[in-house]
Amino acid sequence: MRTEWRLLDKRRVRLFVAPPEPDPDSESPLSLPILFSHGLGCSGLVWEPTLKEISRRGLCCPSLAPDMPGYGRSEGPPGSRALNIPELADWLARLLDHEKIERAHIVGNSLGCQIGLAFARRHPHRVAGMVLQGGTTGTRMVPPWRYVTGLIVDAFNEPLYYNFRLTGMYAQMGLPRYLQTIRFMMEDDAFTAAGSVKAPTLVIRGGKDAIVADRIARLLAATLPDGTYTPLDSAAHAIEFNNPEDFVPAMIHFLERAEGKLMGPGGTIKTP
Repeated sequence: MRTEWRLLDKRRVRLFVAPPEPDPDSESPLSLPILFSHGLGCSGLVWEPTLKEISRRGLCCPSLAPDMPGYGRSEGPPGSRALNIPELADWLARLLDHEKIERAHIVGNSLGCQIGLAFARRHPHRVAGMVLQGGTTGTRMVPPWRYVTGLIVDAFNEPLYYNFRLTGMYAQMGLPRYLQTIRFMMEDDAFTAAGSVKAPTLVIRGGKDAIVADRIARLLAATLPDGTYTPLDSAAHAIEFNNPEDFVPAMIHFLERAEGKLMGPGGTIKTP
């Protein structure tokens, strides 16, 4: 895994990339890159174990995990303003433009799933397949107090080391942006976006996830036109950080099948 820096919208962006260099002797199961979208208060660091697992398995698909604007070490808008969910989705599209990537797989965790759904609705031809892990969905189906209590309970279900890293990421974001983004998260109706997503989408939920209920995860998968639900019973909310050995195979297997649906004559991926 490699840390790189970009200049996008005249602001510095930290980007984690894996694998650093393609292995000419290894054949990747995927032809398209994966773009990872982190959750509320987190940064691209939350995907570090997933990226390392991808590299360890010799999977040569390019994998990109940015700190989104105002998160981690990426510069945000002036005055501690936070970008809302559609703005973050469009920012991801500009990042792909910068990287000269026309189409990618989108993988999100928590709030990153809402951003991924917004991306798929606003830029449908740029999404090949999507994986939504522990996706929050707004307040139409889940009251605010349920998220608050779930966040507290989930802290006891996650390893101490993860909670330590999460606290550091929260501090980087800062309270003003965090509170603004909570409002954006609550106001966003993920189910409205899900109904218009055409890309094959896998919904994953940890069996010990106290933030996202099993009923809501299953409902989200059922709302998606081409949705699939897979539980990982031994995991909590932060599967990508704490259970990469279970998460990566499920993710890659699904995205490989998603690419299969895009194959044109001669075994090449159809252009958007």
